[in-house]
Formats: sequence, structure tokens, C-alpha cells
Amino acid sequence: MKTYWLLGIIVLADLTLLLVDDYFPDALGSLGIPVWPLYALLGVLIIVSTLTHNPELEKRFGLHASLLLTVYPMLVMVLLTILGGESTSGLSVTSPFLWVFWGIILWMGWRDHKKQMEQDEQGLE
Repeated sequence: MKTYWLLGIIVLADLTLLLVDDYFPDALGSLGIPVWPLYALLGVLIIVSTLTHNPELEKRFGLHASLLLTVYPMLVMVLLTILGGESTSGLSVTSPFLWVFWGIILWMGWRDHKKQMEQDEQGLE
């Protein structure tokens, strides 16, 4: 379980740095942080999380993980916009596509959570 949370924290930190690079393109370079390892790390984390997939943990924390992985990046984008950044990739809080995508992801997470709760209730009967 510790690995699950550690992977989550690293993913969120990586996404934060990638969003900072998107909104302020020269910021990471001026700090001496190259961008390509961040993309490589994200790919490695996706592979590791796929290989270490634990259905029991997903049942317990699936909704929480969905909320965290969707709400946190949106909050970071809002903060970066407030700080004066502008997205170079089109991932901004003014993008209707992003809001629709965000809503679909949240709805799917909630739907899966409700389905899992119903299956758990049927299993107890």
C-alpha cells in the first residue's frame, strides 16, 4: 500500500512540474531541470502502476484516486493561471474540451464507485 501512495505522490509532483513547464516554459530550464526526464518518468510510472496493479487497493481507493488525479491538476492549472501563466499546449481552464473531459472522468469514477458499492452490498446478503 505504501508503494501505491508513493507512486501517487510522484505522479502528482511530476504532473505539477510538467504543468509549470507548460504555463511558464522557461521556468524549469532556468532552475536547471530538464523537461524530457519528466516525460520519461511519467511513462515509467504508468508502466510501473500497470504492472503493480492491485484490484483490492483499487476497490478501496479508486474514487479517491480518481478525484485526486482529476481535481489536483485542475487546481494547479487555476493557480498557474492566477499567477499569470498561459498554457502553450491548450490545457487551460478556459478550454471547453478540458472541462467536458474532466466531467466525463469524474462521472465515470463515480459510476464505477457506485457499481462497486452495489456489488459489495449484494455480496453481503
